[in-house]
Amino acid sequence: MQQVFAMQEPHPSQYTKLLKIGTRQCRFIVSDDPRRAICCGAPTLEGSSWCDWHRRLVYVPAHGKAQRDALTT
Repeated sequence: MQQVFAMQEPHPSQYTKLLKIGTRQCRFIVSDDPRRAICCGAPTLEGSSWCDWHRRLVYVPAHGKAQRDALTT
């Protein structure tokens, strides 16, 4: 049986202005106003621009050749 872990949305207290975002902080923009770009700011894994929560929202797995061909026909 596979164990499933519940994932919580990052807390707003971690929100960070885009120009102040640091290394290993989530760069997912959570603000509606593009002039005030506010990022999630939650911790990220090495090599990722997004926290686990936002990566699940934006990441689209690559399709195999058969699936790509089916999508383009």
